[in-house]
Amino acid sequence: MTIRQAADRHPLPAAILCAALQFGITILILKAGKEFAPPAAWGRIKLVAFASTVVLPLLLTQALGLWRAVGFDPGRLRPPPFFFACLVPVLMFAALGVRLDARPGVGGEVLMQFVNAFGEELLFRGVIFALLLRLPVWQAIVANGLLFGSMHLIHGTMDGDWPQAVVWALMSACAGMMFTAARYRTGSLWLLVLLHMVLNLASIYSNVEAVAGADVNLLVQRATKVVELALAAWVMLGAARRPLAASSAR
Repeated sequence: MTIRQAADRHPLPAAILCAALQFGITILILKAGKEFAPPAAWGRIKLVAFASTVVLPLLLTQALGLWRAVGFDPGRLRPPPFFFACLVPVLMFAALGVRLDARPGVGGEVLMQFVNAFGEELLFRGVIFALLLRLPVWQAIVANGLLFGSMHLIHGTMDGDWPQAVVWALMSACAGMMFTAARYRTGSLWLLVLLHMVLNLASIYSNVEAVAGADVNLLVQRATKVVELALAAWVMLGAARRPLAASSAR
């Protein structure tokens, strides 16, 4: 039995294994860097860990023979209406404008967020998405979102602040479910990279906290999670209705 055949027969364990492999490699790089590298090299250690989130998904795509399934097709770049609905959280963060001085080097931040979005989307909405297609849509969306959120527990592993890491993981899971729903509707990995990158940048450079205060900023963050879950639920319910409609037609 080939690796691809095993993954096809057991999609959820295969998806969990892919996510766990990336989690483990990232933790290993960071832990080893803290233990053996001088403090001055910490920036380069994080860069290596960051690079692994692109390299491993590419290797998995090759190993599993998923180049046609991960969504690289340039013919799917025309966004459907649902994609624009997924931009609502971006508008919520940017409702009071943006602060380009929130972090130095806007160009570098944009590039970093593109690489980050590309790696995470290739792994979760590319490789893992292709594996989970064997499951019912609602199961695939929930599983993909939870696996995406679980990757953010890395902050608890590194910093020891587990309560904050769990909150971050749950919030990321909401975004992951919306991203997966958008992947179903668009069929394009590139559109998901764009959506992920723009949402991250909107959150980073949001002017809400500077204008309205930390409490309002927290409220906006929570409201975006409600929107993300609602959009994911819309796709899940739509997928559930289609088999019922087909059954009634027969």
